[in-house]
Formats: sequence, structure tokens, C-alpha cells
Amino acid sequence: MTPSAVSRAEVAAEIQRRRQALTFSLLKVYNYYRVLVGLLLLVLFSQTWLPTDVGSLAPQLFFWTALGYTVFNVGLTLSMSLLPVDESRRQTVIVVLVCADVIWLALMMYQSGGVASGLDAFMLVTVTAGAIVVQDRWSTFVAAIASIAVLYQELHLALQGSVAAPNFFEAGVLGLLLFAFALLVQNLSSRLRENEMKALTHAAEVEDLERINKQIIQRMQTGIVVVDNQDRVRMQNHAAGGFLGRAEGRERLPQPLQRALDQWRQDRAFRIPPFQAHPSGPEIRVNFAPVRPDDPTSDVTIFIEDAGELQSQVQQLKLAELGRLSASIAHEIRNPLAAISHAAQLLQESRNLDRGDERLTDIIHNHTKRMNQVVENVLEMSRRNPPNPERVQLGRLVDSFVDQYLETEPSARIVTAVTPMSAEVRVDPRQLNQVLTNLVSNALTHGQSGGKPVEVHIEGGIDEQTERPYINVSDNGPGVPPDKQNKLFQPFHTTKARGTGLGLYLSRELCEANLARLSYLPAKHGGACFRILFAHPDRISA
Repeated sequence: MTPSAVSRAEVAAEIQRRRQALTFSLLKVYNYYRVLVGLLLLVLFSQTWLPTDVGSLAPQLFFWTALGYTVFNVGLTLSMSLLPVDESRRQTVIVVLVCADVIWLALMMYQSGGVASGLDAFMLVTVTAGAIVVQDRWSTFVAAIASIAVLYQELHLALQGSVAAPNFFEAGVLGLLLFAFALLVQNLSSRLRENEMKALTHAAEVEDLERINKQIIQRMQTGIVVVDNQDRVRMQNHAAGGFLGRAEGRERLPQPLQRALDQWRQDRAFRIPPFQAHPSGPEIRVNFAPVRPDDPTSDVTIFIEDAGELQSQVQQLKLAELGRLSASIAHEIRNPLAAISHAAQLLQESRNLDRGDERLTDIIHNHTKRMNQVVENVLEMSRRNPPNPERVQLGRLVDSFVDQYLETEPSARIVTAVTPMSAEVRVDPRQLNQVLTNLVSNALTHGQSGGKPVEVHIEGGIDEQTERPYINVSDNGPGVPPDKQNKLFQPFHTTKARGTGLGLYLSRELCEANLARLSYLPAKHGGACFRILFAHPDRISA
């Protein structure tokens, strides 16, 4: 993978910053070395117990030259902070300082008798150190200046006759060594910079890959949770937070998921059935995979999927088959049922019926109407089209439904509260209206308690734990007895004498077709509450 232009610019800037910092540090060390060389030359010149050629040709001039060299280097060391910030100007100043250093040493070599004085070692070290602090080919330029200075001072000594035998060969060898050391250091510095460039480029690539992986994981619809061998949460993505419930700084798994993980650790072939991580959350399906299969203490990756999506697909297949069967059965029932109803109506028109027979014909007529309603509901199930979801605002959708409902039931008391009004859902509005109609009608029918008028509350918003939009439809009635709550959504289960028992069943089917979940919750202040928990609108593929 090739780093982006921004990444390359960042790498280049980082290398430049490190190079400047390294050059500054090396220059400080180089200045300390120059101060030490100046002091050492003054000591060698002043001492008498060790014979040397230092300053032998011009003692007084050498003393002042060495003293000035030392004082200059001390002042330069103290004023390092005054170097230009701009890199090109700083390099120019450094090149000038190194060249001045070379000329100064060449001058003191001349005053000491040339190459034979033994000061050539200082020249070699100075050029080598200068090649470290001077970038690019300027180090070769410094070596050339030093070689020319050494050869010139040796030639000048020979022309003046200051030495018995000029050391041109030694001067030439010194010049070659100066070039060799300068080129060697330049090559090593270039390789170090290239390696640094590669290392930083590789680091940028790794950082880009890590950033991309995080973006992919965070935007996945599948929840991802990584736990260590102590079942502590190390990482979880955004979708997992929606499935498990938002908890800042969560370090432990919810108890239902923890139990599933314990079962998997005991038997890795065990299939975990779908479950809810918390009461208001969706039904989820989980799979586990060790990060390192060969290590029993390895971290474990938990994959969490919304079971509603899979159930929706299964439901579509099941309803398609059941629809064909139920439609054919409904048609077979409908024809004789119509004949029975018609016969009962004709019988009611007879003048020879007594009260008992009229009562029997009423019973026949009422039950045929009820059975016809069941047939109509079954046919509605079989003819039901797949949902056509739209992204709509929750508040606007609820207000529109209430307005339509009150047109047919103007006496109904419905209170709405949606916060925030701008919350969005992705759902088929027509099918959701059908669900809300069933729920509100049930609330108005069963919500009567103690002679008080029935008041239906429709609340909406964003669930704090799952970040999913929801709608609650509740009443102020007696609620549903606990022994009947598990049968609420079963088909043909009803507590009304003339009910079909398909209203809540069809409502749940419609919700699941729209990737939502319809569930019963006891109301906060008594009564019944049905919650529609929608899928997150940003995590549904269009």
C-alpha cells in the first residue's frame, strides 16, 4: 500500500524535524570538541616537559591564533541558540563555520611546521566530524578546502625554505584520507537517512492500515467485541454498543453474554441460541473465535449479529409458503361460509320463526361474520407485499398517524410525546400505520379501568442504551396479567368475544419485516405498554 500524499508530507516533515534536532545535537558536541582542541593546543604549546613541534615556526603568532580559536569556539558554543531557524540558512552557516575551522587548523599547522608537526590528526577528525553535521555534498566541499589548505601550506613552507624537506607525499596522503573519510561519512549518513525514511514511511503505512481497520470495524453492522482471558472487554465497536447497551468505560460483558461465553469456553461446538443482552435490546446471535487458536489463554473475538435480520429473511420464506397454503384454505372456507351466512339471512326473513329460532340465526350470523374476519386477515397475510422502507422523521410520522386516526375516531384521547422530533427511522410508513392502528385500538378497547376514560400515550425517541429509535404505545388501564403475557403474540389468541386473535400477531410480523421488534412492557404507572424498537437507520443496507 502506498501512503497518501498527506502521509508522505508528514513523513518528510518528521524526518526534517529529526534531522534538525540531530544536527543541532551533533553541532553542540562538535563545538565542545573544538573548544577541547583549542585548549589542548594551548597546553601543548605552553608545556616544557614534552618536546613537540607545536608553534615551533611562529611561537607568538601560534599562541594568539590558538587563543583566538579557543575563545571563538567558546563564544560559538554559548550562542548556539542564535543559529537561523530556516534549514537552508542554518546549513550555510554550518558550512562556513566548518570551513573556517579547517582554515584555522591549517594556519596553526603552518605555524607548527606543516604535516610533520603531528597536527594532521586534528585536521582529519575535524573534516570527519564536519561531514556529519554538514548535509549532502557539502562535506566533499569541506574535504576539498581542507586538502587544498594542507597542500598550499606545505608548498608555501617549501618555497620559503622554512623546512628542510617538504612533506608533499604525506600532504597528498592526508588529502586522500580527508576525501575518503568525508565520502565514507557522507555515504553512511545517506544510508541512515534512507533507512529512517523507510522506517517512518513503514510506520505511516501501518498507521494508515490501522486507521482504515478501525474505520471498517466501527462502521460494520456486525458487533465486534474483544475480551481477554479474564473476560475483560478490551475493544468493542459502535454496533456492539448498540446491541449490548451503552455503558461508558464498560469493562465487563452483560450477564447474558457472559453466560453464553462461559458455555462456549466449556464446549466450543455448542450453538448459542438467540437471546437479549438487556430487556430493551434486540434479540442477538453471537459467535466466538479465539484470536490465537493454539493458545488456550488467547483473547476471544465475539461477533454479534441482529437476529431480527435473519428472522426477517426466514419469516419472508415462511410467510411465502404459509401464504399460499392459507390462501387456498381460506378460499375453500370462504365459499361455504358465505353460503351459510346467506342461508341464515334468508332464514331470518321467514315469518314462521319463534324467538328461539331467531336467536339461533343471530348466533349463526355473528359467528359467520367472525369467521369471515379471520379469513380476511389470513388472506391479508398471504397477499402482504414486502415492505418499502423510507427514511422519515419519527415525530412527523407519529403526528401524521394521530391526525388520520382521529378522523375516524374523533372521541379517542391520544397524547403524544416524541423527543427529539428530528429522530429518524427507516420503515414502511403504510405498514407502521397498520401496526399503530392495531395497538391504539387495543389500548382503547382494553384500557378501561374503574370507569375512567381511556387515555392512550404514544411516546417516541432514541433509546439511550442501544441508540435505536423507538415508539411506546401505552394506556392507563389494568395492564396484561403476567400469566397471559407470554401468549400475547400467538395467533388466534384473544380475550375478546368477537376478536380474531391475529391483530398483535400480524403487528409483530409487520415489525419484523421492517427489522423492528414489537414487545410488551409493563407501563411505568400501570396499564399496558407495547414498544416498537426500530433498527438503527444508519446500519441498515438500503
